[in-house]
Amino acid sequence: MGKRLLLLLAHPDDETFGPGGTIARYAREGVSIHLATATRGEAGQTGTPPLIGQDGLGDYREGELRAAAGLLGIGFVEFFGFGDGRLVSTPFDSILERAVAAIRRFRPQVVIGFGPGGVSGHPDHMVMCDIAAAAFDAAADPVRFPDQVQDGLKPWAVQKLYRFEVSQAAFDAWQVPLKGVPADTLTTFIDTSAVVDLKVAAFYCHRTQAKDYERMLSRDGFREFAAQETYVLAASRLAVEGGPETDLFFGIEEEQPI
Repeated sequence: MGKRLLLLLAHPDDETFGPGGTIARYAREGVSIHLATATRGEAGQTGTPPLIGQDGLGDYREGELRAAAGLLGIGFVEFFGFGDGRLVSTPFDSILERAVAAIRRFRPQVVIGFGPGGVSGHPDHMVMCDIAAAAFDAAADPVRFPDQVQDGLKPWAVQKLYRFEVSQAAFDAWQVPLKGVPADTLTTFIDTSAVVDLKVAAFYCHRTQAKDYERMLSRDGFREFAAQETYVLAASRLAVEGGPETDLFFGIEEEQPI
């Protein structure tokens, strides 16, 4: 079946501003990539000056995401359709059911989500961190969401769950109020040096978010920073242990048992 990677994120632009280099690298290597985004970003920025009214922002940002996905090599984009900025007040199991269905349908070996701080501290990011962790277990359990099983979505055991994280030292060096982690807690270091230009090109697809990406691109050493993306291995069903990883698929057999 080949290598398959699923991202469980919150908003359009999360895929580019966060693990965009990782996506582009693995897509180039032939990995099938599926992105599930909980919202359509309809409560976000409309651009400076505005490119669209607030009422049309969800549709506009969906288009931005699809354009970025095409550049990065994402094969399939799914929108759960929950309210932007309202995931905390959305029933947890409603979001979880959609995430479990995405896993059971796509059958990825690896899932990427947010860390507990969500990098930016956005409450939607933090909810999706919890969703990814819960879905890692629930998707493999035939007792959870049995209607899916009856409809042909068989349980699926993801092999690894990663959280996209950045060392706090990097954020402190830029004097930005973002939520990183201690460098010694990072477990996985992905070389994205060959796809930095592609990640930057994907930034420009998210024109409503130009204020944010222009600020990021202006930081000293951004391109060097973007040459590596870092993760914490949050959960694994593999017995493989060892030092720091340089490959999300390390230790995984492509043709795992169904």
